[in-house]
Amino acid sequence: MSLRGFSRGNLNDGKDRGKMKFFIRFFITLVVLFLLWSGVVLGQGQRATQTSQWVFDVYEKKKAYAQSIDEKKIVILSGSNALFGINSKMLEDAFGVKVVNYGVNAGVLLPYMLYKSKEIIKPKDVVILPLEYHVYTYDGTPNTQMIDTIFSRDIDFFYALTPKEQFLTVWNITLERILAGYEAKGGTPVNSGLYGAHNVDARGDQIGATAAAKNEYIEKELDALVPNNYGKIYKKDALTWYYLEEFVSWCDARDVKVVFMPTTMLFFDVYKKDSKERWFYENIAKEVEAKGWSFVGEPYEYMYTKEHYFNTDFHLTSEARNMRTKQMIADLAASGEIATAKASQ
Repeated sequence: MSLRGFSRGNLNDGKDRGKMKFFIRFFITLVVLFLLWSGVVLGQGQRATQTSQWVFDVYEKKKAYAQSIDEKKIVILSGSNALFGINSKMLEDAFGVKVVNYGVNAGVLLPYMLYKSKEIIKPKDVVILPLEYHVYTYDGTPNTQMIDTIFSRDIDFFYALTPKEQFLTVWNITLERILAGYEAKGGTPVNSGLYGAHNVDARGDQIGATAAAKNEYIEKELDALVPNNYGKIYKKDALTWYYLEEFVSWCDARDVKVVFMPTTMLFFDVYKKDSKERWFYENIAKEVEAKGWSFVGEPYEYMYTKEHYFNTDFHLTSEARNMRTKQMIADLAASGEIATAKASQ
């Protein structure tokens, strides 16, 4: 090899080593910055924010009632479609089993809803899951409500998440939310407005969401609603199934019966006319049953027209929830799921 070629080779090797050192330093810098950011995020954990207060209040009220029940009970587990949309007294009278409506806010997302339910589920209970359809599309990405609730009220839950979820939770929290955490202005129960424990009855049902209580502003909100696209975004390998499998196994170990049911949702024609949306609603029960679990009810039968909803496409009026609950009772009675559970008392 010539001296010139040797020198050029050494020069190229030097450039390659220089690039490698740069990327190593760059990577180390990113890791250090992320660790510092994580320390800042975790440092404001378990400091109550006002934005998480109403959810906390409602869970605390429902938990206290549930834990006071010694015998077998029915637990309704989902988000606010159940909070607004189920008459627990009607279910209780129909099946002779005490009912706790543990629906609060689907915005906290599936992992947290299941986590909270384990505080109140006891052996021999029956759990009914009329989950909002977006729950079946959960991919591990947290939203602002989930992030706020975790760090304000249940920092221990953060460590129960998968590594992917932990990373995304730390990555997606905003500086504004971190500052709110360090300010910690929460702690005072919410006693006014639509959402809060003051508007929840003893069994956990929403109070006061009557058709007569709707105003012009609420009507405009309903008029502005557009169809959801759950069929388009649904994936069979969604992280949802990981959490549901763990939850059902947890229930099985305690002799707790689990029954999935449709949620209620404002009907749009596209849910039948679009092929992907139609597939989702015609097959979500089959997706659940393929896991060996029970799904009772037909999704389209729980979709109603606008006049039946209070202020969102999931929140029924007090009058309409009675209609929805009658449908639930009929479906559950026909399936024999609750009758079987009751007979085993």
